[in-house]
Amino acid sequence: MKIKYLLFLIYTIAAYSVSAQNVRDTSINISMVSFHYSFHNPGGDMADRFGVSSTVGGDFVFKTQNGFLFGLDYSFIFGEKVLNKESYFHGIQNSKGYVIDGNGMLAETYIYERGFNAAVILGKQFNIWNLNPNSGPFVQLHAGYMQHYARIENPYKTAPQINGEYAKLYDRLTTGFSMTEFVGYRFMGNHRLWNFYAGFEFVQGFTQGRRSYNVDAMSAQNPRRIDLLSGVRIGWVVPLYGKTKQEFYYY
Repeated sequence: MKIKYLLFLIYTIAAYSVSAQNVRDTSINISMVSFHYSFHNPGGDMADRFGVSSTVGGDFVFKTQNGFLFGLDYSFIFGEKVLNKESYFHGIQNSKGYVIDGNGMLAETYIYERGFNAAVILGKQFNIWNLNPNSGPFVQLHAGYMQHYARIENPYKTAPQINGEYAKLYDRLTTGFSMTEFVGYRFMGNHRLWNFYAGFEFVQGFTQGRRSYNVDAMSAQNPRRIDLLSGVRIGWVVPLYGKTKQEFYYY
């Protein structure tokens, strides 16, 4: 039921913005759905656990005629570089660093960075340095919830000691409040397909480990953390207004 209410709210806001004039001529109310990609360098405590990472996701933003921005954002975090991999299974590895599976063979094990960041958005778009009144530089502040962990993969599930519920003993699940600052430029054309934005974002996660026990440390190991990400984001924007008016003058 809650999803229905959210969809109804988005539809209502979109309908309100249909009273569009020509996008190139006048600043208008615009509801926008965007699909984005980000590339990040880690900092703070995050740099001790993971290397560079990426995010993909989407956001819904409503821009008022005065340039104020309100919305929701979701970003899925993924990365291939996990630091200190040898420490994750040191208690169940043989002398050569391999986990032995249930068949007495060397188990294939892979570890990846996974997570997400979900937030509400407040921001302002400025009517300067623009090609039309609905384009221009903008800033956004996101406040939300971050989660990240080490995803353990064992093809064919042959090593029961690291699969299912046992994987939680190694994944170092971490969650907490997050803040994101974004500075960028958005271009809104008179065509639905030619709308995009790009800029720089800075993420701060005030997080803490959530597992009650960590096998490699033989303890909970849940100190408070400051997880930082910084990088670039690009997005493709799909406006939800109706077809814009075209005015013709004859003399």
